[in-house]
Amino acid sequence: MSSTAERLIETLRAEIAALGQQGGVVTPSVYDTAQVLRYAPPAHPQPAIDWLMAQQHADGGWGPEVMPLARHVPTLASVLALLVSNDAPGSHDAAARGLDFLRRTAELWSFEQALPDDIPVAVELVLPRLLEDAAALGLDLPQQPFRLLRTLGERRRGLIARMKIRAGTTPVHGWEAWGSQADPAVIDATQGVGNSPAATALWLNRRRAAAPDAPELRGVEEFLTGASAATRTGIPGVVPTVWPIPTFERPWGLLALLSSGLSSHPALQDVIRPQLEALHRALKPEGLGMSDNFDVDGDTTTTTVALLANAGHPVDGRVLERYQREGLFITYSHEMQPSLTTTAHGVLALAMLGQDATQPLRFLLEKRGHNGVWVGDKWHCSWLYATSQVMGALAQAGAAAELRASAEAMIALQRDDGGWGVGTASSASETAFAVHAMYGLRSAPGACGVAVRRALRKAAAWLSAWDSAPRATETLWIGKELYGPVRVDRVFVLTARLALELDRDLLSR
Repeated sequence: MSSTAERLIETLRAEIAALGQQGGVVTPSVYDTAQVLRYAPPAHPQPAIDWLMAQQHADGGWGPEVMPLARHVPTLASVLALLVSNDAPGSHDAAARGLDFLRRTAELWSFEQALPDDIPVAVELVLPRLLEDAAALGLDLPQQPFRLLRTLGERRRGLIARMKIRAGTTPVHGWEAWGSQADPAVIDATQGVGNSPAATALWLNRRRAAAPDAPELRGVEEFLTGASAATRTGIPGVVPTVWPIPTFERPWGLLALLSSGLSSHPALQDVIRPQLEALHRALKPEGLGMSDNFDVDGDTTTTTVALLANAGHPVDGRVLERYQREGLFITYSHEMQPSLTTTAHGVLALAMLGQDATQPLRFLLEKRGHNGVWVGDKWHCSWLYATSQVMGALAQAGAAAELRASAEAMIALQRDDGGWGVGTASSASETAFAVHAMYGLRSAPGACGVAVRRALRKAAAWLSAWDSAPRATETLWIGKELYGPVRVDRVFVLTARLALELDRDLLSR
């Protein structure tokens, strides 16, 4: 074994062992930080204000440019936060440039008939609420482009009004967009509101005003402190957009091991086993969510079932029935947009259990684009993630014959530098997803295998160069804004690199 492989194994072992610890590690959020500054700022807010202003782009907006529809929420929230930051140097100029950005780009929301499926989480609730807040301050912003979004938001509000709201449920994740009274009933065992720092900050603000001596205030403050620590910025008040996520980190980290062929590597078994056992203990008859205190969901549940079944753990496949709807799999009850990758993970689970996956498999094949890859997932903005997850499901479900055309399409879209990415440059996690998608075809006979091995060699060189150079944290997962589950992305990259390093001789053919 090469020294590089030994180093990668040791690094990967540490990452696997850390999955789920301290609630997870998540990139800092512009939107949620802005909401904390508005409603529950730290004792010394200037460092967080400085951080927020440093995230503004040259065009005046906030948020990664790779997903234009995910930029309006963080931009408008930042504008509102900066306008109430009193005398922070440059804050009003930054807000003015943000308003100009919003006026120039509002037409991006002018859809004629229907909104796309891959829109930010709860945007139909959050953005209209921010627009109302802006109007209350006398800010002049376009309204007509958001007509369909408001209509969807009104439908969502109607559903919420008819529900019995409980702590840790999906509506509570967007509580800051519809909540009014700070009812302690929405506080869960983490002492936060819906795994959302933004919702928690507004709840804390309302509760302090109504009951300044309420005993639960301290615990809620501690939640925000813990959320801030999860970003590893060291700046009080800078928080992620979703936290905690321990039972999201675990299955996706283990999924990376499965799709790279490393789940049975002997040097990893002693760190993999405890994570599988933790998932087995956490899986309830109704499923599993991103944390023990949040609602169960079809994506986490199907992925966990697939992993446990593959590892030989006893698992009741009937848990999947809760999430099956008309040939596909849903993520949450009452959702209005389907998820491509949740269905892919459902197919993976059915295949691992030896059950019939014909109907959802047909859905996946029908969703393949004319260019041979899959786009438009609601949980990740990159077609590379969606394509890798679908191809992994197809491989396990006996549809391997469908993989070659998609692998050829991925190879055609590989950048000259050897990486892949939806932005202006290649990214490590997306390149890793491409490696995972094509890895099973590296031994394929004929021209396909040769082309795949050539593409993987180029990817290995790019990932090696990336690892030795300074790099920015990637934010490609879809929440209320784009974010990055740092450990998950890191494990996907490490497993891709290790698999390629261990297969160096094969790839050189």
